[in-house]
Amino acid sequence: MAGEKQNKNRTDPISKLLVDSLKAGLARDTERLELIALSATRRLKPGSPNLARELADMLASFSVNASSLRWAAENPPPTDSDEGVSLLRIPSIDQAHPPLLDDGVASQFHSFINRRRSMAKLLQEGLNPPRTILCQGPPGTGKTMTANWLARELQIPLVVLDLATSISSYLGKTGANLRKILDYARSSPCLLLLDEFDAIAKRRDDQSDVGELKRIVNVLLKELEDWPYHSVIYAATNHQEMIDPAMERRFDLVVQMPLPAPDQRAAILKNSLGSFAEHADEQLFEACAALTNGANGSDIHRAGQSAASKHLLENVPLAIALLEELGYMANGEMEKSEVGDVARALRSGTDFTVREIADLIGKSPTSVQYHLTKKEKDGGKKTKTTPGKR
Repeated sequence: MAGEKQNKNRTDPISKLLVDSLKAGLARDTERLELIALSATRRLKPGSPNLARELADMLASFSVNASSLRWAAENPPPTDSDEGVSLLRIPSIDQAHPPLLDDGVASQFHSFINRRRSMAKLLQEGLNPPRTILCQGPPGTGKTMTANWLARELQIPLVVLDLATSISSYLGKTGANLRKILDYARSSPCLLLLDEFDAIAKRRDDQSDVGELKRIVNVLLKELEDWPYHSVIYAATNHQEMIDPAMERRFDLVVQMPLPAPDQRAAILKNSLGSFAEHADEQLFEACAALTNGANGSDIHRAGQSAASKHLLENVPLAIALLEELGYMANGEMEKSEVGDVARALRSGTDFTVREIADLIGKSPTSVQYHLTKKEKDGGKKTKTTPGKR
């Protein structure tokens, strides 16, 4: 008799979970269903490890859906109730390329991907897989490009908040639109990109903002705490100082995206030139990397693409086309040791005069001439670069 009572007490919680999961499934409440399955996984692990493992695998596999187009067709994005325009964009991520990131930053994203792919193991042990990322940094450092690549790596669709249609001047409208967007992203596995996050997550002590935006911040704080495991929120901002301080603490991963270092700038430039990069001198890329100190990756890529087009269509030598496109980025802030390297690379790789080189790198002709004629030791021998015409 005592054994029957003990067995009944052991099965009753599972029976309740079964009933609750059936109710959630019939109501198409995927968030509630996910929570019930997670609870069942933890309850079953001590006595039924194989069943617990199977449930954890099901939860993890639910987070994978590779077809953005099919997903969009089955889940049409929400629209503004008055204007009828879509509040979200669902771009294709089929051609998303890995971003050229700093090693430390790349390591953080790869760790995030690895933990998402190992979701079943984490859930089985009662550990929470990461669900939210806040990416901060100057414009053009690859925040949006990384979101595209991340969605492709995780094999989930990318949905992008459209600020132009979501933010309204009408009281209460912005909050209503944001609620639709969040509910939509919760409904099925996806990566929700909240670009220009500072526009909807401003500091609540900002006296210039209306009360509605403060309420939106409170909603976002709660959403970040309760976000379902099957989806990812990826917020990106150029103005981290404008974001409410409490917001950063709610994200599982906060990444600082710096401006590209010299080796990254050279790699971005090579990538932008495509097959033309194979015919360019390595010294030229080193010179360009020094020349673009302080520039962002997006501008460097755009300049490289323009140079490649000019080389192809106008028959301009690649080195000259490249340096003409990048010249406007020179800011005169190169280290003294870099000036000589850049000047010598330009003299050896182009027909530029000393004065043209000086204009290009933001230095005086006298300074450039000095670096070109400066004696250097090369394998124990002193060499001297022949000065060019002025």
